[in-house]
Amino acid sequence: MHPVPIQLPEFDEPPLVETVLSVQFEPLHGVRVAHLGLLWTVYRDMFPRTSERVPLEPSIERFPLDAQAHSQPLLQVLTDDVPPVPRFWFINESGSELIQVQNDRFVKNWRKSSAGTRYPRYESIIRPNFDRDYQKFVGFLEKQGLGTPRINQCEVTYINHILTNDAWSSLSEVEKVVTIWNKPEWPTAPLDDCRISSRFVIPDSKGSPIGRLTFELQPALQQQDRRPMYVLRLTARGLLGDGLAFLDIGREWIVRAFEGLTTPSMHRAWKRRER
Repeated sequence: MHPVPIQLPEFDEPPLVETVLSVQFEPLHGVRVAHLGLLWTVYRDMFPRTSERVPLEPSIERFPLDAQAHSQPLLQVLTDDVPPVPRFWFINESGSELIQVQNDRFVKNWRKSSAGTRYPRYESIIRPNFDRDYQKFVGFLEKQGLGTPRINQCEVTYINHILTNDAWSSLSEVEKVVTIWNKPEWPTAPLDDCRISSRFVIPDSKGSPIGRLTFELQPALQQQDRRPMYVLRLTARGLLGDGLAFLDIGREWIVRAFEGLTTPSMHRAWKRRER
C-alpha cells in the first residue's frame, strides 16, 4: 500500500543529494555471509555491483531518554570464534541507488549522481521502490527458512548540500541559511562558521512520543571546486505499530522541518512552489 499524497512544501531545485529509508529488526542469527552472497542473485540484474562494509550498530529511540545508553557504546559478545557478518552493498550501474543488508538491517539509498539529476518523488518512486526491494528481501528470508523480520525501528534521512549562492556568500552568514540561528553580537570575535545539532520529539495522534527528528548542520567545502557549503542532515527515527508506517511519518516531519528551519531567501533560491 503506497502513501496517500499530502500537501507538503515542494521545491523545483532542492539542495537534496541523498535520501535513505531504513528498517531495523531483531537480529536474524541464522543469516551468514553465504546467505547474503546468495541474496545478491535476487537483485543482481538491477544492482550488478557489490561491496562489503562494517555492520551498522543498532539504534533505537527510547522514552524517556536513557542518557547512559546514548553515551555508552553497545558491546557485542562474540562466541565460538564466529566473526560478525558484514554489511553488504548492492549498487546499480550508475551508483544512484544502493541497497544495504545485514542480519538486522535493510537500507535503501538514492544518491544524486550528477548536477542535472532531479530528485525522484517520494510517493511515486522512492517509497514504492523501497517496498519492492524490501519485499524481495523478506521473501528470500522466508524461502531460505531464516525467519521473518521483527521490526523494532524505522529511519528516514535526507542529506542536503546547501551551496553558497546569491542569498549568502560566507560560512559566517549561517543566519541567512537557517532560522534556528540568531547571529550573536560579538565585535571582538567574528563568527567563522557554525555547527548545530538539535533533536525534536515526534508524537503520535494522541501526543505520545513515537520517535525523534534530528537536525544536524555542519560546514564543508564542495570537493570539485572548494565552494563553501553547509551540509544539512535531517533524520527521523522511530516506530509506529510493528510495520513500516513510521517511514511516511518520518518523511513528512523531515519535509516540514526543512521548510520551517530554512530561511525564505533560501526557499526563493531553491524555487519553492506556491501552494
